[in-house]
Amino acid sequence: TQAIFFKGVSFPTYDGISYMGAMIIGVTLLVLPIYFPMWGGMFFGPKEGATEEDYYLSDFTEQEVKEGIANSVIKFAKEAASERTASRRPAPVTLQPGGNLTNV
Repeated sequence: TQAIFFKGVSFPTYDGISYMGAMIIGVTLLVLPIYFPMWGGMFFGPKEGATEEDYYLSDFTEQEVKEGIANSVIKFAKEAASERTASRRPAPVTLQPGGNLTNV
């Protein structure tokens, strides 16, 4: 934004600051509709029962999960869930032989 509003003589400094402020507000408004089911968004809290495993494993088919293709994603989802506060952590999930997910 500095190169747009402060380089050259096209805008006086006070106009550049005003336009830069409007641009910051405009770009910030683009973040408002972002919503993650397990964490929530700017206006709504998390969806009840949504987990990191559900979110990250939605990219894989059941067959891919059973074949072990998604094992690294399951590990990542567990690590992501462990970063929640203790009161919001879901029950641990393990990968059983055969690719079945179960709560411990």
